Amino acid sequence: MNIGFLLLLIFFILVILSIPIGFALGLASTLVLISVFPKPLLLIPQQMIVGTNKFALLAIPFFILIGILMEKGKISKSLIDLASKFVGFIRGGLAMVCVLASMFFGAISGSGPATVAAIGSVTIPEMSKRGYNRLFATGIAAAAGTLGPIIPPSILMIVFGVVAQISITKLFLGGFGAGFLIAFVLIIICYFKAAKENVPRSEKIASINEIGRAIWKAKYVLGAPIIILGGIYGGIFTPTEAGAIGALYTIIIGIFFTRSLNIKIIIDSVLKTAELSAGILFIMANATLFSWLMASGEVPQKVSAFLMTISSEKWVTLILINILLLLVGTIIDGIAAVTIFVPVLLPIAQQLGLDLTHFGIIVVVNLVIGFLTPPLGVNLYVAVSASGLSFEDTVKGVIPFLIGAIICLIILTYIPSISLFIPNLFYK
Repeated sequence: MNIGFLLLLIFFILVILSIPIGFALGLASTLVLISVFPKPLLLIPQQMIVGTNKFALLAIPFFILIGILMEKGKISKSLIDLASKFVGFIRGGLAMVCVLASMFFGAISGSGPATVAAIGSVTIPEMSKRGYNRLFATGIAAAAGTLGPIIPPSILMIVFGVVAQISITKLFLGGFGAGFLIAFVLIIICYFKAAKENVPRSEKIASINEIGRAIWKAKYVLGAPIIILGGIYGGIFTPTEAGAIGALYTIIIGIFFTRSLNIKIIIDSVLKTAELSAGILFIMANATLFSWLMASGEVPQKVSAFLMTISSEKWVTLILINILLLLVGTIIDGIAAVTIFVPVLLPIAQQLGLDLTHFGIIVVVNLVIGFLTPPLGVNLYVAVSASGLSFEDTVKGVIPFLIGAIICLIILTYIPSISLFIPNLFYK
């Protein structure tokens, strides 16, 4: 039996049996290595170490820590107040505020669930008070959370850059085009949905003075993305160094200026960061072993050949890749999916002549859409806890925004200039 097929079969059986993804990857790899692919078992720790021994991966715990500190420090209120000054007067403006605030928070945390927790926990109750259908409020909070891993910095982009061995900074730049497009589409849906449901306007048009005061109130929060992203794109420091500096900035600001952090919160945040980071790196370590065995079984070459037998047309192959990744995103964690499937799909992307930054954006957006689709749907579960709705009702509320996100994916797939315009300004 083909090694790759057996590996995938065992893996999916273990996933169906509710074995955690990291253990399913490692167990499937070990069983295949022992039974049909006789190699020294020393290869297991060697490959796992290879998968995590990357300097760029150190950025992950730093960005997780920033997100947790910002969330525990209750900084989302100032972001929401600022966004409301710009769009709060429009019908459906509070839902649009949720989108804009999620963009701001995404530029700090790089995490979808953290964005939903920080922004949704404030905006969902507020929207309900102001006449919004709770399904609408919960749906937009969950959908806006997808901007967290797309607007840079992004944990998924860091992992993709490490696996594909391309510039993480260039991927971050590509994320702006994708993030702005998705935010724009979500805002358009909010407007028409609010008009249809006759949601009342919640704010008057803000004066220049009011906008200025809101910016001043949010100055410390806005400083984080300016320092992190400005430092990266200005060539002052690497994404990993940016994460460390951003975490230090957040702690200093939280303790001495906003007084929103104390030693207990910081210790709890560090422990939570260690827990989440260990889980991510454990998945990556096992996924690296899994991917190495897939490569040994010539799975990338066979998948590429199979897709080319279906059609040699580039647009058809891209549809098939999107369908595969959308399905994968519904059942497999994004980080594991990147580590497993990118080595398989990378040769196909190169054969199609795709720019790998553009391909990275396609992969990330596909897997982020998985945050909104059952059974995995991590954003849905966070939105459930923030809103008090049932999981089924939350899924109903997110459907219009999910359709919008898929339309954005199609646009991004076939108009690469949206993803590449900003990177091309920096990289000739």
